[in-house]
Amino acid sequence: MIWGIDYLGLPKFADLAIREHPEGWGAGCFAVTFGPALAHVDRLLATDRCPVFRVQLLWSDAHQFGDADIPEVRRLARQYEALARKYPGVRMMLSPFCEHNLRAPDKYLDIVKQEAPSCEPINVPWQGGFSANYRNEVHGVKKPPAGSPQHLYSWDGTSCVDGDVEASKRLHSNAEVYFWWHPAMNGRLNTNDKTPRPQRKAFPTSELIDSIIYLSRAAGEVKIPRNYLWKSHADRHSTPPEPRAYKPVLIMPPKARRAELVADNGQVVAVSGPAQPFNDGRFRYYWSEFGYQIAEKAVRIHGKPACKLVVDGKAVGTVNPAFRAGSFRD
Repeated sequence: MIWGIDYLGLPKFADLAIREHPEGWGAGCFAVTFGPALAHVDRLLATDRCPVFRVQLLWSDAHQFGDADIPEVRRLARQYEALARKYPGVRMMLSPFCEHNLRAPDKYLDIVKQEAPSCEPINVPWQGGFSANYRNEVHGVKKPPAGSPQHLYSWDGTSCVDGDVEASKRLHSNAEVYFWWHPAMNGRLNTNDKTPRPQRKAFPTSELIDSIIYLSRAAGEVKIPRNYLWKSHADRHSTPPEPRAYKPVLIMPPKARRAELVADNGQVVAVSGPAQPFNDGRFRYYWSEFGYQIAEKAVRIHGKPACKLVVDGKAVGTVNPAFRAGSFRD
């Protein structure tokens, strides 16, 4: 498996993505949905850090595609064929349509193959059909295609920081490329953000990308009481992000002076702020560092990221600060 990051809105934050992209990881983007991406993909591939790149040539909010889109698919496929020839060491993958509802997609995948023979056509259905002749890609909570030994996977549409990361890794353990995605990759504050695409400004930060990269590691043994929620990434509400955005928050029933993350040797790794009311009657406790930064500190102290969760001096469970625990969103 190759890890990847789905920078779908790449033209809007290309400098950041190119600077932060990790060695040996794949990447993906829309070809034109957020503006022409070709020159930015070229810049990323020039770093020689990206061995595979998947491009979604066209997107439709209604998931509707057809023959009227063929000229644009041909035009874009030819552009990326030239880029694939420029970087022959990179596997260039082209999806004609992102999340289509077509019953028979191979007609359009054949066109991609004709126009871009150096690239690999990728079939990305929404409620449409899988391909028997080309590699398929599934998104969000969808299962791998039956009978297909290898596929691509992307969190696209489901925020990776709010989902059950370890369950997803197991489900898609045969994925050839596994793409991480967060709503900020599309300029959105969260998956429910309805801001029109031209007006979106909530694109990723350096720390958010680092925190997503960290999710490729093992979470370790994590357990917290029922009705407790550890959110590794608090919600973001503004641009630029407010100070607590993307940092951990603990939500639990008791009102305490504070909560602590404690190493096995008794050393305190991190301490929360004071209790704040939550809208369901529980209380929130925010941390001032990013979850992956706290996890790295824990590794330096006792050799692993998981810490005891201590509330008013009593251990109530174990968390990996970089991973959500307690309950998950689809």
